[in-house]
Amino acid sequence: MKKISLLLITMLISTVMFAQKLATTEVPAQAFADFKARFPNAEKAVWEKDIAIIKVTFINDGNKMEIDYQNNIPMQTKWGILKEYTPQKIKDYVAKFYAGYKITEVFFVDKSSGERVNEAIITLKKKDTKILIFDISNNFLKIDETVKPAK
Repeated sequence: MKKISLLLITMLISTVMFAQKLATTEVPAQAFADFKARFPNAEKAVWEKDIAIIKVTFINDGNKMEIDYQNNIPMQTKWGILKEYTPQKIKDYVAKFYAGYKITEVFFVDKSSGERVNEAIITLKKKDTKILIFDISNNFLKIDETVKPAK
């Protein structure tokens, strides 16, 4: 009985902890309409739901992008920055304080609050991933441990 209870609890926790892919028909109409209005030429859109957040990852004009919706309102929009255009100040910071880590992705993030930041996703041998937040001038602000890195 204890093994069955443990198995059920483990399954419940794993279901809650990981984002679930959504079919386009499962996306709330308001979020889908906003997305289509803002990015009518978007390609390869993948929708996911993670508790109260609905995220769409897509390609727009050759750039990887993401939008996070909460209650059908866009909370933040991310534009991927090609590795060769990663700001030198971010590269230098990672090299100095995170020796051995590789920058895997960099995003310009525009939040609904008006805040604009850069995110650098860094990894150490694909086992340890961190999201570093920089201001718009690429000065380090903090490590963001509240969100999962983009896939």
